[in-house]
Amino acid sequence: MDNLKRTVEAAGGTLDDVTQVLIYLPNKEDFAGMNAVYRTYFNQPYPNRATVVAGLMIPGARIEIVAHAHIKG
Repeated sequence: MDNLKRTVEAAGGTLDDVTQVLIYLPNKEDFAGMNAVYRTYFNQPYPNRATVVAGLMIPGARIEIVAHAHIKG
């Protein structure tokens, strides 16, 4: 999430500009912890989100995130 925040800020935006987040987790047991962290980064109304439990491509990875943002320029 820190990396996502830095990336959006480098493009001139904030996390409030994020419109959609796709989250991939290898274990459904990780959802509650991910959700608690997620709420510390985004404000209501939260971006549209989908969370999928799936095998991840990087061995040992605990999360993959795809985010879409609309940054006014």
